[in-house]
Amino acid sequence: MSKAFIVPYGIDMTIGKRESQRLARRANIIAVAREYFFEHGYADTNMSAIAAKLGGSKGTLWSYFPSKEALFEAVVEDTAAGVRRQMELPALGEGDPLERLTRLCRSVIERALSPTVISMFRLIGPLADRNPDISKIFFEHGPGKTQVVIGEYLRQNFSDILWTDDYLSAGRDLFALSGAEVHFQRMWGIGGVPTAKEKDAHARHAAILFLRAYAKDPDTLVPRDALNRYASNIERGQ
Repeated sequence: MSKAFIVPYGIDMTIGKRESQRLARRANIIAVAREYFFEHGYADTNMSAIAAKLGGSKGTLWSYFPSKEALFEAVVEDTAAGVRRQMELPALGEGDPLERLTRLCRSVIERALSPTVISMFRLIGPLADRNPDISKIFFEHGPGKTQVVIGEYLRQNFSDILWTDDYLSAGRDLFALSGAEVHFQRMWGIGGVPTAKEKDAHARHAAILFLRAYAKDPDTLVPRDALNRYASNIERGQ
């Protein structure tokens, strides 16, 4: 049986050769396990099957991960980190506040609709009641950490225009306004994949809603009629 190898998200090549090889093997195990979990589900995945897919021994696999739970946690952490690395966080000077938040919201939408994210949510869903610890791991390393990242971004870049100092709550709200609707529609197979124009309109609408709720002076940043205008655009798919 040939040994499966999948290119990992990234390996730090500045470390020593032996450690680099160890990390590369670990990343390959995670990548193969991710595909297996996605295809077979958590309950129908076992360490023996993953070892066979890798083409090595169970002992080698267990030397990296002592249990299926530990391997799954590593898959969740690696997948979530890979998704977050693709998220755009515009710096100061890259447009006005509305433009920067719109770009962030658009990036959240793209991540929420990505096949990897959809597959991970579908994998976790059936486990919520039977394995709450697994679901907790997923939330803490996935959506939860992303909300923390967005909250810290707001603190560093928007503290002068927002009335709140609870940036975690603000980050959660922006995260939900951006991606919740389109994500769950895709999860449940309602409608097709949104077009680029529909994503743009939804992102702009989410950014306007956020600034109307959180800005110290919302009328200066986003006049009230802008909200109605972009709401109409979303309904028309423009």
